[in-house]
Amino acid sequence: MVTRLAWGDAIGNQVRYLQSLLRSWGHTSEIYADAWDDACRDQVRAAKSYPREATRDSVLLVHHSFESKLVPLIARARGRKLLVYHNITPARLFEGFDRGAVLACDAARQELLALRPHVDGAFAYSRFSAEELVAAGYPRVDVLPFAIDWHAFDTPPDPALMAELDDGCSNILFVGRAVPSKYVDDVLRVFTAYQRLYQPKSRLLIAGNIHRDAPYGGFLHGLKDLLGPERIQFLGRVNAAQLSACFASATAYLSMSRHEGFGVPLLEAMYRDVPVVAYGAAAVPETLGGAGLTTFSREPVDVAQLLAVLERDPGLRAQVLDAQRARVAALSQKAVAAQVRTALQGWLGGRGPGATSAALPTAAIELVCPGLCARPEAPMSRLARELHRRLPDSRLLALRGRGEAPVLSLGPQTRDGVPVWHFTPDQPVGPAPEPLPGSSSLETAVRASPATVVLLGTDTAAAQALMPGVGRRSWGVRDAAAASDEASTEAARQHLGPRLLELDRADIDAVAQQLVQALSSKRGARHARR
Repeated sequence: MVTRLAWGDAIGNQVRYLQSLLRSWGHTSEIYADAWDDACRDQVRAAKSYPREATRDSVLLVHHSFESKLVPLIARARGRKLLVYHNITPARLFEGFDRGAVLACDAARQELLALRPHVDGAFAYSRFSAEELVAAGYPRVDVLPFAIDWHAFDTPPDPALMAELDDGCSNILFVGRAVPSKYVDDVLRVFTAYQRLYQPKSRLLIAGNIHRDAPYGGFLHGLKDLLGPERIQFLGRVNAAQLSACFASATAYLSMSRHEGFGVPLLEAMYRDVPVVAYGAAAVPETLGGAGLTTFSREPVDVAQLLAVLERDPGLRAQVLDAQRARVAALSQKAVAAQVRTALQGWLGGRGPGATSAALPTAAIELVCPGLCARPEAPMSRLARELHRRLPDSRLLALRGRGEAPVLSLGPQTRDGVPVWHFTPDQPVGPAPEPLPGSSSLETAVRASPATVVLLGTDTAAAQALMPGVGRRSWGVRDAAAASDEASTEAARQHLGPRLLELDRADIDAVAQQLVQALSSKRGARHARR
């Protein structure tokens, strides 16, 4: 079951391919959706019919990635239910461009928690996504290999477009919808630096829907005019032959996306022997599997230099392509189909795996300090350790450091004698004074917890994401000496009111004492939960 069955998007393609695998194994399989593209009308049944058609022996795979409003329907249907989680783009990545998407993404994450009591197990397509399911309290979580129909990428190139693009220019390619979370604007900035500093005879190809009348589409067109590089082509939605021409003529594939639950175009580029340069956000490093070039820098000049080195160093280019071919070989259809069958066969055979994921223990107070491990000597980190020392029933939550992989069994790790619960950030943690990134898994863990919350650093992305939902049971501390924008400060004041405290760096003990007294008193506890 999927919210919308679309023609040509990654989730729709995945659902159809899973159906073909299930049928090839002798199972009856139907696709249910609440809406669908006209091209898919012969492939789908209405979601509202599923509760009538399901039996006690039915197994429903619930594909979740966006607001669906299908939770009540799923809850009343008979049979086993398994969540297949494609991840949800953090709402903050749409702020300032698409208010509707902000609300829909927030609603989808609420549905992720609402689905938990109604499913028997859960799968994700990356460990990054699986960590969030564990944080949400799902009892059985596993990683499902992404089943790709590689033959779908074998369409011959469109000859007319191929002739146009094969003119001696170095073609840099990005494929995907032009939405804020993909940071296509950073792709434009990187390309501008590349063209001006390294390769004047170059072209940027953006293949994917772009709506010029939409705020982000208009922003991209305006940025293109402002930056002024030559030969940027917004191709819009392309057919299979045109897409093949784009890949066949590409010198490199570039992604600066801030959030990917998997990232099929990255694998498509590798399959088509196009070297990949990608910003290492979310599940991107997992998808690449050590292949391609992953960058942790968002600076256009830094990333442009990688593109230039790839073009100018034949030895490096050959190494990158060899690693990409090995990665694609590891994801062969036969190998992945066998892994998918192994993962699902226990459920399809009428029994489920016995093992369960370790649930997060409860705590009376959640101390959320994203920078505790990455910036241990920062004032907020020192305050966090002091609060934990004084509040023995509290739990410290922080971001993992750069390079630490997501895990399927969350638990405390001792740092400087203090147990800390680590969560994978949505983007790499940069050096101070760069803002700390958010963390979907950390934020989901806090939303799923009934405890009082203390947000140490109300200007952080995690705190800003959490306050609208948990503000009534939260306290917050703001570092007045740190640079922060007025909007984040005003949001903290709005959601926390008198529970927003100011940190005096010269007297950390004072705010620690103030918080301990408030949280330890019945009056303070009631105030925090109100």
